[in-house]
Order: sequence, then C-alpha cells, then structure tokens
Amino acid sequence: MKLYFTKSGIQKLRVEIGKLTLRLNELQAQTAHVAEVGGDQYHDNASYDLLVIDIRGVDHRLSAAHKALNHAVVIDPPTTAEKVRIGTKVTIVDTVDGHESTWEIVGYGESDPDKDLLAYNTPLVAAIMGKTEGQEINTFINGVKARIKIKKIELGGVS
Repeated sequence: MKLYFTKSGIQKLRVEIGKLTLRLNELQAQTAHVAEVGGDQYHDNASYDLLVIDIRGVDHRLSAAHKALNHAVVIDPPTTAEKVRIGTKVTIVDTVDGHESTWEIVGYGESDPDKDLLAYNTPLVAAIMGKTEGQEINTFINGVKARIKIKKIELGGVS
C-alpha cells in the first residue's frame, strides 16, 4: 500500500513524528513519579491510569505516523496541468445546482478544507483523479448523487 505525499507533506509528517516521540518520552518519564505519589496500588491510582491512557494515545498516533512514513512515496510537483493529479488546482462545477468550487489536490493526510486543500484519497478527489478539463463525472457527495464537470485544471502552489 503506497501513500502519496507532497514534499511539504512528508516534511510535516517527519516533524509530527519528532513531536510525538518527544511527547511519548515526556509521558513515560512521569510514570515512576505518578506511581509513587499514588501509592503502591496501581489499580487505585487515577493519575497513573490517566497517564497510561495518554501514553497509549500518543503511542498509537506515533505508530500510525511511522506506518504512513514507511509507505510514503513523495510526488514531484507536476509540470503540466493536463489532468487532475496531486499538485494541481481544480475548479469543478456541480451541473445540477451550478455550485462552483476550487480545490488544490494534495497528498495523504494533507487535507485542509479551510485552505481549499483536499487529499487525493478523499471521495470527491478520488472520483476526479486522472480526469481532464471538460469531463463530467457521476459521483456521490455526502451520500447524494451528483454530476460534476471539471471546469479548469491548473498548476497548484503546494509542493
């Protein structure tokens, strides 16, 4: 299973791994103190129980980040905007209601709808990946059948 990232996306993932590693080390360093303060009985130590929950959560997120890094493939920015792919900016039109929106296609885990960034593996983008300007696609958006037309494809700014 390959996970595709932009260069900035893979850098963000590496920074996140570093932060999670530091946080996990900080939490693990607290275990002896929390166990000592709470007495000899671990099962009656609420602080210790909460710390263990925090450790497990951070460890789970760190494991997922390492797994993503192990499957990562960095995509070079496209040099042409002939079809929808990672690194392009796409303007689409809902042919039913005429609603128009523009999205930049980014790598795995890089979605930020507030900044008009959608990852290639989101349902909407998965439906239009590889398509060209002018093509119309039947798909579902939020469980509702939609017909989308690709109005414009251009080079994006995320790399």
